[in-house]
Amino acid sequence: MIASRRISPARTISKSTLKRTLAIYCQGSLGAMLYSNGRFLVNEEYELAKRYARFDIDALCKVVSSLPSVGSPIIKIDKKEGGYNKALLMKAENGITVSERFHSEYIVLDKSTGRQLPGVWNNLNKVDRFKLVGNFARLESKLASIRFPAYGALYLREHLPPRLKQPGRTIDVDDTYCLGPVYHGSWPGGYAANPEEYERFAGPWRTLFDLGHDAARQGIWQIENHKSSHSGRGPHFGDPEEHVRLLKTAIDLIRILCGSPMLQKHSNPALSHPDFHPGNIFVSDDDPTRISGVIDWQFTTVMPRFTQVRWPVFLNTPEGYQTNRETPELPLTYEEEDELDKKRKCDDEEKLGQYAMTKCYESALLKSHLESYLALTEIDVAVRQLFISCAYTYRDGIIPLRDCLVKIFQNWSKFDVSADCPYHFSRDEIAQHERQFKDYGVWLQMRKHTHELLGSNDSGWVPPRVNFEEAQKKHEQLYENFIKAKTKHMSEREAGKLWFFRERG
Repeated sequence: MIASRRISPARTISKSTLKRTLAIYCQGSLGAMLYSNGRFLVNEEYELAKRYARFDIDALCKVVSSLPSVGSPIIKIDKKEGGYNKALLMKAENGITVSERFHSEYIVLDKSTGRQLPGVWNNLNKVDRFKLVGNFARLESKLASIRFPAYGALYLREHLPPRLKQPGRTIDVDDTYCLGPVYHGSWPGGYAANPEEYERFAGPWRTLFDLGHDAARQGIWQIENHKSSHSGRGPHFGDPEEHVRLLKTAIDLIRILCGSPMLQKHSNPALSHPDFHPGNIFVSDDDPTRISGVIDWQFTTVMPRFTQVRWPVFLNTPEGYQTNRETPELPLTYEEEDELDKKRKCDDEEKLGQYAMTKCYESALLKSHLESYLALTEIDVAVRQLFISCAYTYRDGIIPLRDCLVKIFQNWSKFDVSADCPYHFSRDEIAQHERQFKDYGVWLQMRKHTHELLGSNDSGWVPPRVNFEEAQKKHEQLYENFIKAKTKHMSEREAGKLWFFRERG
């Protein structure tokens, strides 16, 4: 497991050692500061500026060389980047390698052992993949079994920033850790120009209602302060009045749902990694079915169990997958059906493989941590999404939140609460929503397909392995085709708002 290492007091380095370090790295220091892990189809200057980190690489080498656990000049640096962070793999002359992770502040880390999962997965046979998936479920179960007194983000008690040392700002976990406010890209806290605005609804929270209430209040604050997302807006985005009205309705609903025995059963505070994608998982060199390390823990939170459980990203869980069902099989005459083209056969076999891997994970989770399995399978999806989507209507539009409200209204009798549903949808309103939800679903599929064609994400980021000039040409052609199709029914200005990437300004 990759872990932070406290920096011990620096020992004195001779001038000859320092000169040697400077001679090797001073010319390459600018490249270490610049972002070089891809390009951006839109807003590139702005995106690159956000990821630029200025620092003194010679001083950094001096600090690392001075550590008692290193005690040797740095001879090699490899830069790794992800999101807004940079990691420098620094190798000393004596063979010791440490990792420096930073954006502004930095931390010295032990290098994670093993190999990243993407470089191993395709070479694993089916049996080894099943073993690895089972081990992954057991790792998640270990995290989920840790008990916490409340919800929030994990902090080291000895290293709290001054604002969190004030009474009532944190909740103790033990002598080492405490729970504090949860900050992220949409709720940046101390990194914002007005941090006091973000402190009000950031936690930590002792009750489920307090957490749900503050998530909705975050959403209201974003709308009332004209926060906008620079990824594309889907259809039927909703006006500010509708956003605020439905978010206030969500607060009333959450207040009642928190009394549901089912929700109380699955709302215990649970720890989970925030981003278990394959690149963050390392497996052993000797046994690739054994997980040797996991990186990217900086946004780890303790949240209600029913919001933390999810299907692992690397499994590509088939759409419409249902738990407690037998794994489907190909028909006995499959190989004899020559009329099936090769692509269809490959697609069928791939889907069957995804289904089998998902079933393996489901079985392993059931055996290793029943509470997580039940939270995954017993909680209504609309309820789970209600607690997740409230803070993001400014980004995703009103459709996802409204869909939660409609589905909960339609299934109210299942929630075992004495109160009536605090809102009502007429048949006409539900019919209109279903039409809009269908439009929204088509838009999401088109966005997904566009990202796949361009090798991009919502911000227009294109990884280094993709030919950027070709991606630009594809982007221009796709945009022209999109606008041409949409302007049959709306103005070019309105059509442009629906495109999947938005220029700033």
